[in-house]
Amino acid sequence: MVKVIYEGDDFKRMHRTDMLALQRIVDAKKFGIHEIKYKESTIKVEIKKKGDDIVVKRWRAI
Repeated sequence: MVKVIYEGDDFKRMHRTDMLALQRIVDAKKFGIHEIKYKESTIKVEIKKKGDDIVVKRWRAI
């Protein structure tokens, strides 16, 4: 069974519609960096597979 892990507090503050759009991307197993809507702007998130789990975290350029 695959478990989705959301890292960071950004995902707890997302609107429900934005979270459902992110969940559709995760369910389709589209790994990599994606731009998603976050409240009134857009952010980049990184979706990667770590073992059997899928890790979703906010991507920030260094």
